[in-house]
Amino acid sequence: MVKPLLVVLVALVLAYIFSEGAKRLRLPRVIGHLAAGFALSLPLIKERLFTLENSAIFSFFADMGLILLFYFIGLEINLHALKKEWKISSLVALFVTAIPLGLGFVVMRYVFDLPVVAAAIVGLALSVSAVGVSADILEELRLLKTRIASLIIGAGAVGDIVQFSLLAVLLVFVHMSEQSSILYLIGGVLAFLALVVVLRFVIVPFAIRQFERQHSQTGMFMGSLIIVMLIAYLAEIFRIGSLIGALIAGMIVRQVLLNPKEHKPWEEHALAKSIHVISFGLLVPLFFVWIGVNTSFSGVVENLGLIVTMIVLNIGSALVGAIAGVVAGGGSVREGVVVGWGTLPKGDAELIIATLGISAGLISSEVFSAIVVGAFVVTIIATVVFTVIVKKERRMLLG
Repeated sequence: MVKPLLVVLVALVLAYIFSEGAKRLRLPRVIGHLAAGFALSLPLIKERLFTLENSAIFSFFADMGLILLFYFIGLEINLHALKKEWKISSLVALFVTAIPLGLGFVVMRYVFDLPVVAAAIVGLALSVSAVGVSADILEELRLLKTRIASLIIGAGAVGDIVQFSLLAVLLVFVHMSEQSSILYLIGGVLAFLALVVVLRFVIVPFAIRQFERQHSQTGMFMGSLIIVMLIAYLAEIFRIGSLIGALIAGMIVRQVLLNPKEHKPWEEHALAKSIHVISFGLLVPLFFVWIGVNTSFSGVVENLGLIVTMIVLNIGSALVGAIAGVVAGGGSVREGVVVGWGTLPKGDAELIIATLGISAGLISSEVFSAIVVGAFVVTIIATVVFTVIVKKERRMLLG
């Protein structure tokens, strides 16, 4: 029998190798992690490595990675950072989110006859994006200070807020579907919100002061993990969901640590760095490998039409949305095309949505696989096209 430690070792080695390959191709590391999962999903390998016991252990690591991922996102959320080009960026984010969401829902519901909830999940998955890849390309070409870069990054920042708000609604819906009483859920939400206020202004500040007395980064790191686990667990008790709890925990800790009366700003950055290292160096890669392992390629072959449709919808609706947003804000169609390709690459959010959907039984394994493979293909296409188009339009971007 293959030991769980060996399975984790193999997964990490492959994740590292594939992610380094993705980096050399200017693709996000998550693409490499998914590819490692695809490799491990081959029948002969999967049957030998992922026994029931090993799968349970690996799934636990993946769940922990997802919680820390949401915690890190909460630590990074800064609602006051959107200043330059905020109006047009907001318009772009609105259109780039709304058009794929609406069009994806309509096509999935009335063309592919998916249930209402499944169609909504696909639409939500199509509406999310990750502009970090495009930002890296712009930085390498020394175009990060251009207007286009400001639009893409600003739209990404606003889009993150909108998209994770929609994701929070999905999480609440998932938990609502598990309850017999909607009133019970509403009561839980209200009680949890009241508890969040107490946590923000009383419990978390007090706890952080105690952790800081050790004058140790490791002590602060352990303390922050205690806080996120506590709030995630409380969110589970109130049927809100551990992921929303982890996200809120990150936002609370950030606000407490940025209080100039009691704390130094660098503490927040040191903590975020520590969380980033343990999360993205170990647990988050295992989460995305696990997604790849659970992607059914037999379903992909049988549902090729669904996958192609998702890819076309993803690219077409994002371009239309970006052009509409830029033109509505006073920009040109050419700028809209560049921004559209810049906001197309996919990241962790789409894969999280797919995972939540299949875990709650809201989408089938075929739809799950189509979302994952579609995100994989769209990210590769978008990265290549964006690199080419930015180089071609360099003069326009600088002008």
